[in-house]
Amino acid sequence: MKENHSGTKPFTFLMRILASAVLVLSLMIAVPVDNSALAASASTVAAAAEGPSKEEIVLYVQEHPSNLASYSAKGLPLNGYTIGYRVKPQLAQPYVAGALSDDELICALNTIKTIRYIAGLPDDIYLSDEYNSLAQASSLVNYVNNKLTHTPEAPSGMDSSLADKGIEGSKKSNIARTSWQNNTLKWTIIHGWMDDSDGDNAKVLGHRRWILNPSMGMTGFGSVTGSHGTYNAMYAHDRSNPSASVSGAVCWPATNTPLSYFGSDAPWSISLGREISEEDVIVTLVKVSSSGSASGQSKVWTFSKYISDGDFYVNNGGYGEKGCIIFRPSDVGSYDDGDSFYVSVSLGDTGETMSYTVDFFNLEGYYDPESPAILSVKLNTLVKPRITWSSVDDADRYKLYRKTRGGSWKLIADNLTDCIYEDASAGQGIRYYYKITAAREVKDTIYESDPSSSKYITVPLSRTRITSAKSTARGTNYIKWSSVSKASGYKVYRRTAGSSKWTLVKTTRSLYFKDTKKTSGRKYEYKVRAYRTYNSYTTYGDYSTIKSIKTK
Repeated sequence: MKENHSGTKPFTFLMRILASAVLVLSLMIAVPVDNSALAASASTVAAAAEGPSKEEIVLYVQEHPSNLASYSAKGLPLNGYTIGYRVKPQLAQPYVAGALSDDELICALNTIKTIRYIAGLPDDIYLSDEYNSLAQASSLVNYVNNKLTHTPEAPSGMDSSLADKGIEGSKKSNIARTSWQNNTLKWTIIHGWMDDSDGDNAKVLGHRRWILNPSMGMTGFGSVTGSHGTYNAMYAHDRSNPSASVSGAVCWPATNTPLSYFGSDAPWSISLGREISEEDVIVTLVKVSSSGSASGQSKVWTFSKYISDGDFYVNNGGYGEKGCIIFRPSDVGSYDDGDSFYVSVSLGDTGETMSYTVDFFNLEGYYDPESPAILSVKLNTLVKPRITWSSVDDADRYKLYRKTRGGSWKLIADNLTDCIYEDASAGQGIRYYYKITAAREVKDTIYESDPSSSKYITVPLSRTRITSAKSTARGTNYIKWSSVSKASGYKVYRRTAGSSKWTLVKTTRSLYFKDTKKTSGRKYEYKVRAYRTYNSYTTYGDYSTIKSIKTK
């Protein structure tokens, strides 16, 4: 009789998953989990590519700056940034591809070099004039067609040689489009191509894998911006460094990964460099606490063809390296500074087990000192704000920021070494808000703490002084006062003697008030105060001394 084995493989696979889960749980229970203990406890015959330490990454970023433009998390350029060109593109006939400035190209290249360095890959990548030309032409052709595609048609009216170059560049490049103008290549590289989380890209991660291709030796960049948005390109199909050696699998996120380089929706990936079957792969992902203790804070995800706690794919396409394992945990939330994850991969076809840890950290704030706290904001003897704050042990200096009510923050004092500041430039009749940061210098780079909570104080106007108060004619009272510096105007209040209720009777820029049609023989009381309107907000000075007038 012929035996039925149709359920054998899924059953065997399930046993492997259970065995993997038991191994992970036993590790978590048996030891106070720390990264080295987890990695060493697994039976490892394959390993992730060894990457640099956090300190080494911070130093590398300092030495390979890529921050030509600052931008928001959504990619919108800040501070009026515009893309720099050595030759500006011509977006209408006669078309000209243009060329990016050296600064733009170097910043984009340094972004690629930094990513590869973090991943433990060779970072000896260079710019190619030919590849720059192809990527720039690709950006122009796609921009003119207003369509992002690797197989564009030649735009009508474009020189055939330029169109052919753009078509060739599009086939061999990572390409991207954003609806806003002047989008940076850095943002596109990190949040577009390396993220690769949208649609079918998440199943392949082709853009990311080309960037992480170990044999890449040269690349080039292009960018065109205008009313159609921004079209960016990076030449990717280069294998000019076949001798590049990588010890272990190529993983992203890597063993030490900056938070700014990996989004919460991004898939995880492991490229083995050889074809593998989806049925042979089991991945276990464990989140351990930032303190190194898993007790009550760990979370486990399992990924496989049959059971998966999130997205799971295996792709053997020739995007850089073959054999890419892709997984994206469900309900992972955000990745935070100090988060640590343990990854274990079981390969059924060879019996290999690979394990490694991933630690996320704040790259930009790695050396940031602690935030100081504003202790007090008071007026000194000259009626100017006097600000004091707490000291920070690892700070070299402090920076004081100020804004007016309704205004924006501005740095008003740098390189402060004492924890006190007297704001002699503060004007009368304005409410001021203050916040303070601590700063330290590490290897010629300034690191600044998060700002303190703000505190405010109002610098008062001087008290108005009534210089004359008398009845000048039957039923007429007249008062006069001295001017107050910075005042926008004055408010005059009146009440009948013996009454407790004051009435605003006049708002004026003048320095006097004639009050007519009063009752003869009755006594009236007056007071005046100055006001100032600044940034649509009004501040008042103190009331003058009350003056009485018996009406004629």
